[in-house]
Amino acid sequence: MKVNEKNDQLEFVLNVLNHPELLQDEYVREWLSHAENKKLYEECRLYLEAGLKLEVGDSVDVRREFEKFKRRMTSPTRVLYRWTAAVAVVVILVASGWWLMNEMPSRESGREVIVGMRSAVVPGKNQAVLVTETGREIVLGMSSGMRVMEEGGVNVTDDSTRGVRYSGTEVGEVRYHTLRVPKGGEYRIVLSDGTEVWLNSESELRYPTVFTGERRVVELKGEGYFSVTRDERQPFIVVASGVRTKVYGTEFNVKAYADNKVDVTLVEGKVAVKRASDDSEYALTPGQNAHLEAGAVPLIEKVNVHKYIAWKEGYFYYENERLEVIVNDLKRWYDFDVVYVGSGVKDLRFELWSGRDSDIGVIMGLLTKTNRVSVRLDGRTLIVSERGK
Repeated sequence: MKVNEKNDQLEFVLNVLNHPELLQDEYVREWLSHAENKKLYEECRLYLEAGLKLEVGDSVDVRREFEKFKRRMTSPTRVLYRWTAAVAVVVILVASGWWLMNEMPSRESGREVIVGMRSAVVPGKNQAVLVTETGREIVLGMSSGMRVMEEGGVNVTDDSTRGVRYSGTEVGEVRYHTLRVPKGGEYRIVLSDGTEVWLNSESELRYPTVFTGERRVVELKGEGYFSVTRDERQPFIVVASGVRTKVYGTEFNVKAYADNKVDVTLVEGKVAVKRASDDSEYALTPGQNAHLEAGAVPLIEKVNVHKYIAWKEGYFYYENERLEVIVNDLKRWYDFDVVYVGSGVKDLRFELWSGRDSDIGVIMGLLTKTNRVSVRLDGRTLIVSERGK
């Protein structure tokens, strides 16, 4: 086994930690002989062991180990590590200092809390529906590099792992398509100008089959991560819930689900954000987030970008977040409904790290083990209540 890309290093180390026999591998031994690699390995090992000790009741400075690990995960570089099924699931109840961990989602800890959840509620996958201007619907994610249609000189091909791509040099009649991603899905699209867009669960993007004129305009509902092909002569504009994000070539995330709140997070480059109802324009620099909601002054602040784009890299990541916000994201990905019992349960705050392919039963089991919430499943509806109330 070899690791060649920097953003594969964490996954490589976690795989070795979960399979100790790999320490005998010649390549692994050589890789660990380098001081930087050995340091990363030891930090991950201490982090995992801290969680294991906590489960059996030993005293350990989990916060110190967790913070050390988090600093590496949230370094100012753009490198992001993709979490997989071998990665730890961590739930922290912020108010009371509870730290809980399950080092492998395959373990049985917590599953007794939600009987049948593993089979009833499963992680999402690559799936989407392409809707043409005439209303024709094409189910995507079922083919491998196959041409699904040709329209107006533009070829549309689909691959279940790489997404849907628009290509072609002829400029015929401009038509509009809509890519719809349901609950329990995500999908990638490459537009005719080479711009890449990753759509999160319960999202849709409306766009022209080819860009003409002075601007490249698309419309978003839900959440999307954009890597825009640079073109100074033809700016790219994302319209979402009455907010226009104007760019020339950059990477950013837009979250605009149906609650009249929009978050625009800039990863690199420069964007300008403007409400349709307001003449004021707000420029963002890398690492900033603009939060806009009806009737309020836009809030622009420096943020941990990873918190906003973790979904695109394959994991859930929350810092001091309300339970309602966390569960809303989980229900879109795992496709379940939720009912809250009690007025205060939505406002409990947690920190959560988890791969998007983790067993939902483990996540909910650890939430329950904080002794602040009770969780049960009724069909595909999750019922969440505050304990003792």
